[in-house]
Amino acid sequence: MPEREGNARERALGYELLAGIFLKEPTLEQFRTLQNWAAGLEDSSLKELLREIEEGDPELQELLQTYYDLFFVPVSGRFVPPFEAAIRGAQRQKGRKIRYGGFWGDSTLQVRQIYQQIGFEPEKMNSFQPLKEMNIPDHIGFELSALACLCQAEASWEEEQKDLDSLHSIQKILLEEHLNQWLDHLREDLAEADPTGFYTYFARLAAEFCREEVGFLTGSPLPENVSNENIHREEWKA
Repeated sequence: MPEREGNARERALGYELLAGIFLKEPTLEQFRTLQNWAAGLEDSSLKELLREIEEGDPELQELLQTYYDLFFVPVSGRFVPPFEAAIRGAQRQKGRKIRYGGFWGDSTLQVRQIYQQIGFEPEKMNSFQPLKEMNIPDHIGFELSALACLCQAEASWEEEQKDLDSLHSIQKILLEEHLNQWLDHLREDLAEADPTGFYTYFARLAAEFCREEVGFLTGSPLPENVSNENIHREEWKA
């Protein structure tokens, strides 16, 4: 699990690590970075997963093809759109293929408005070019990256002894009203489509991290199935 002990810069790094999994094609460099990170973890499941992928495909071709099939090729038979509106708008019936929602919805517009409020510009990020061209704000990697930016801002505000309430408020909105409303569904869908288990693992990790983040921000544990009812919204204060 990425660090989430309250240090804003460490929390930002956790979000950045998770976002990068979904924003970029898998490379040997990324793979080696993850292996080095996993070496320091008590959880052996990631170490074993990375070892299996490397032994089965030293050049990571299967993982690369899986990235394309899962996230960019609707006709692949494995397609799982990593977009909030598509996942939350999906029709799920036991024994039938999932029918995903549209790529643009109310949640997409809400996320885009939050980005505008905080000055986050996903199109300027170092991400997979076709993803930039799609220009859909509620991609999992963009939402996680926005939280990383907020945590970086939080670290600077702490040094300047500024009040953090507005920063924490917008973080909670992104978590409670957005990421925590759909990451578990994304993980479940990936579990049925991801032959490597790689993206399923990191979707689960992201879901756990985001739930714990709400607990950190509110000072209390959060149930797995959160509700977006009665969430108090505060205006963003620059």
